[in-house]
Amino acid sequence: MLNPPPRTDNEPPARTVRRAGPWIPALAAWLICAAHQASATYPFDAGEMLGPPGALPPWSEMLERHQAQIANVEACIDDRDACPRRARALHVIVEKGADLPRDKQIQLVNRYVNRKTHRYDRRRTTHTDAGKVVRISHWKTLWEFMERGGDCEDYATTKYFLLRRLGFAPEDLRVVVVYDRRYREHHGVVAVRYDSDNTWLLDTDNHIYRRNKPVEYRYVYAVSELGIWDHDVRVR
Repeated sequence: MLNPPPRTDNEPPARTVRRAGPWIPALAAWLICAAHQASATYPFDAGEMLGPPGALPPWSEMLERHQAQIANVEACIDDRDACPRRARALHVIVEKGADLPRDKQIQLVNRYVNRKTHRYDRRRTTHTDAGKVVRISHWKTLWEFMERGGDCEDYATTKYFLLRRLGFAPEDLRVVVVYDRRYREHHGVVAVRYDSDNTWLLDTDNHIYRRNKPVEYRYVYAVSELGIWDHDVRVR
């Protein structure tokens, strides 16, 4: 998965994310959390694009696994009886959502995905050339999440792919990492560009924030099939 900035061992551990597990700090050295206020709505057209998805291996590896599992996903969508029990919601979501208007599709996906079991990520530890200890978690694919549940970034990734399956364009979707100033922790949400001047944020507690986000959220960075974005001091 894509993670918050690295920390050293003598720093306090991150707190548990609301309803969706811990964000374990570990982004590549070039992504540094900037201390700034975020804008009221997610700025799709702002922030520096750092590179293609392959620039961050944990994210790009998840995208590759997702492509390898597409046949399983589509078979499940086509025939509910072909699904493992825990993945049957895939069929239900796509069948129910196919003919719904855009806003109802978003609500359906958010509600169904948030029902899945939260599970803490397995983590591994590595050391950078600078001697910092970096903790890297594992991004789950849509299929992996439906079978086993996951962390907050896995909820966000699953919503992303389900909305893609329902016809949303990749240009209108991002998995966004925010810093929650109230809880002093990182958290994963999905940004959906609803129209030209309105972005919705899908959270793990069933909230959908239209136009305005919680005041305690500060945008840090985002990922999609198209790239990686750093929301630096220019994004307010």
